[in-house]
Amino acid sequence: MNVKEILLDNFVFIYEVTGLFIMLSIGVHVSDRMKNITRMVISLLAMETVMFHAERWTQTFEHLSMWRPFLTAAIYSIYPMILITITQITTTVFSRKKLLRLLIPEFICVPIFFTSQWTRLVAWYSAPNNYHGGPLANLPYFLFAFYLAVFLVHNYIYFRHSALTDKLTMSFVVLVPVVGVLLYVIENSGRDYNAIFISSAVLYYMYIYTHMSRIDPLTELQNRQSYYRVINSSNRSITGVASVDMNDLKYFNDNLGHEAGDEALRVVSAIMRENCGKGGTAYRVGGDEFMIIYIGASEMNIADAIEVMQEKMSRTPYMCAFGYAMTRPGDTIEDTIRTSDQRMYENKIAMKAGR
Repeated sequence: MNVKEILLDNFVFIYEVTGLFIMLSIGVHVSDRMKNITRMVISLLAMETVMFHAERWTQTFEHLSMWRPFLTAAIYSIYPMILITITQITTTVFSRKKLLRLLIPEFICVPIFFTSQWTRLVAWYSAPNNYHGGPLANLPYFLFAFYLAVFLVHNYIYFRHSALTDKLTMSFVVLVPVVGVLLYVIENSGRDYNAIFISSAVLYYMYIYTHMSRIDPLTELQNRQSYYRVINSSNRSITGVASVDMNDLKYFNDNLGHEAGDEALRVVSAIMRENCGKGGTAYRVGGDEFMIIYIGASEMNIADAIEVMQEKMSRTPYMCAFGYAMTRPGDTIEDTIRTSDQRMYENKIAMKAGR
């Protein structure tokens, strides 16, 4: 295969890689860390593509070249590294200890891959240029499956508090490429998986970028724009709303500094995000103002969730006033929000009177 054929076969790959690098340079909603991780993933995918075509070239040799077992081992080793790297996009920074633990299976398998030409454990080649699978021929697939499971679990943890539409979109972006790879493996087609991987990387980055554009960077709650989008597009599905207002944020900012105020917002937001209950999504709609939109939740679900959030906040130095309202036939979503706000203000007055 000459260079022209390789370029034609990989034109879409080159186009997508170049486009993703351009998008990374102009993106404003994702962190520099996330951009750098994405660049590392792209670079690893590009390396794999080069090695895949080089290994296919060595298959045409009349006599075995030692480059072939070396390239095969390198390809087996690079796919787990791609998954380990991309997992960090939706994960807080791995500690050195955690990253080393995660890399243990890779550290064990890489020497096995690179010595298999002599040990004949995974893949080895005989004269003139024939492939043979050893007793551990499926080890690369098991290793890939392990890191794929790690990647899926981390994505589930990251998106577990997101809206259903976000979860379904992420499931499509992540699971469809997995199905494609499995079909390639089952059919034993010998095709390069990178066409699937780079397309999924583009979609994954675009989804993360879209997702981050709807997230408040300080509290990690959905932002004001997302709040207006959901009440305008999903108002018929909304069964209830809760209004939340943080008490004494000005005191923390004025007396303890804005860093203390930011920490207060992060703490109460984490409590809301993780405990707002079935069908609930929390939004930051102002400096210290929040709304929780419930879809498909009953009044008991909402009342129980508010009780849990109040109990957890009582263990912190911070307090919030809560009010909620259920949607009623004939009322607009604005009417429901107005009732919820009024009850929240009443709760706020009662809290101040009880001091």
